[in-house]
Amino acid sequence: MQAEGHRAALINADPPASEKITRCLLDDLAEALPVYARLADVSVPELFQAPPDKNLPRCDAALLAYALQDPAPAHDAATRIAPGTRVYALTHLEGRAGTEAATSFSQLEALCEAAGARWMGGLVVCGDELVLPAAGSPRMGWRRRWVSEPLDQLIIALLAGTDAGTLTARPGALLWTCRHIFPGRRS
Repeated sequence: MQAEGHRAALINADPPASEKITRCLLDDLAEALPVYARLADVSVPELFQAPPDKNLPRCDAALLAYALQDPAPAHDAATRIAPGTRVYALTHLEGRAGTEAATSFSQLEALCEAAGARWMGGLVVCGDELVLPAAGSPRMGWRRRWVSEPLDQLIIALLAGTDAGTLTARPGALLWTCRHIFPGRRS
């Protein structure tokens, strides 16, 4: 069991244009985290919002959340993380590719190393245009499961203090097809 009183910072380093997507993903994480903590018989870390443009107060872990098309605020925030902090990332982009994340994650790893923080990997959510339309649906239903399952893997790594590696969430072909066949409807 982990020690009581551990803290995790959620840093939303997203520009206003895509902040709703990041907020939705962070809300999903905050909703599921206590469930996984209870299942693992570990204490739930105190989650707190930290601005990306300020020095991060002392905490055990930080989650940098950002849009992949504009990683600069997240990269800048990584330079203000206290030494010893475990740093995870949650990034998102439109479409299904996601190959650009490797460069951003490599840069974050180098910035964390320079700051004395510990890079612990992260999750790339491809197809972020499908996140908001599915927000009110069941978490493990067909519309959200594609992102909830890899997000759960990130949560487990965060709770265990282990490396998450590079996780990827991609919508399945059926969900993607429905989105394009019925563009005026929620997918």
